Amino acid sequence: MKLVPSLLATLVLSGSISLSAAAATKPITVLVDQQKLNLTTAAPIQEGNSVLIPMRPIFEKLGMKLVWDAKSNTITATKEGLSIKLQTGSKKATINGTVKQLASAPKTIDKVTYVPLRFVSEATGNSVEWKAASRTVAITSKENTVDVKGISALFDKYVTYSNTENYDGFMSLIDPESPLAGIGPGIKEQYEIFDAKTTVLQMEIIDSKGNEATVHTVETSEKVSGPFMLDSQAEYVYSLTRKAGGSAWQISGIQIAALQYILPADVLESKVTVPKTDEDQIKAVVQANVDYSNKEDLDGALSTIDETSPAYEQSKELYMQMFKAYDLAITLDSSKIIDYTGDTAAVYTVQTSKKVKGPEFQDSRAVSVNILKKTADGKWKLTQTYILTTTALNQ
Repeated sequence: MKLVPSLLATLVLSGSISLSAAAATKPITVLVDQQKLNLTTAAPIQEGNSVLIPMRPIFEKLGMKLVWDAKSNTITATKEGLSIKLQTGSKKATINGTVKQLASAPKTIDKVTYVPLRFVSEATGNSVEWKAASRTVAITSKENTVDVKGISALFDKYVTYSNTENYDGFMSLIDPESPLAGIGPGIKEQYEIFDAKTTVLQMEIIDSKGNEATVHTVETSEKVSGPFMLDSQAEYVYSLTRKAGGSAWQISGIQIAALQYILPADVLESKVTVPKTDEDQIKAVVQANVDYSNKEDLDGALSTIDETSPAYEQSKELYMQMFKAYDLAITLDSSKIIDYTGDTAAVYTVQTSKKVKGPEFQDSRAVSVNILKKTADGKWKLTQTYILTTTALNQ
């Protein structure tokens, strides 16, 4: 979604999910046949090289019946001739009576009993893979009927073709009968302008039936070279299709579930040389947009936006709705030009918005990057705004 200026983007995006640029300790995710294990009561924990998980969700997901003996603190899980016994505090377990040594003993924390995930998975005949980068445990069962291998292969190609800018390869991953078939020109333009690195941190198959599948991913995009561009981390939900009798999956639809733009740490510290005339005009446009918004002057606010921008009409509609519903006090706390190329500029801004009157509204402070372009007649205009963070102000 491309919106201008930052106030409008704040209004639209203030309710969306935000992803931290880099979480210090990301929670551990458990996938069983690429479907996320529902762990609503307690999260997995890491103990040395072992991952411990609440016992009931994992045993039940693997189709086993569970019996807990409180007197002996013993866990017994059974399924079709298979019997597994573990005891809290003990590094010894049995599989059909055969004693096995555990790397970590089961334990009870806050009334939740945890068991070593790798042992439980492998004891039930499943394969286990630990993905350190995304802190994900992927379990694949022998009985799995979902085409995990084929879907994984699609996203492997997606990453490879994106990072090598293989246009034909990338377009071969798109279902030619879907609305996405028309994205070719946009992809080609991006390849010509930018060199970026795409990484799929996590992939989860939400649903798969026959020749249709729904997949959730967490992805990052990092600029390698080219003009100014923000890095980003996003969550997508893909719709996949496969031709009858075929084996190759293709992408037929994409939805953005969450999006967070990331400003590289050194950008704010770098010095950007801007001619004084352009610097004054750029900052004046950003300030004028705020001033016109405070005056609820629709024509004035629109005069600061490039009328050729795809977001112009959308911005006009949003301004009209905002001015009709609210009386807001907007303050441009600070602005700094962080990129300049002669006819384009990126401005880092901090802006507060407070309600004077109108329906419910969360006063907030938004940190944004605003893109401006110089028009043919030499005027600077806003074209796009990226929200980095939105923080609620104390009432």
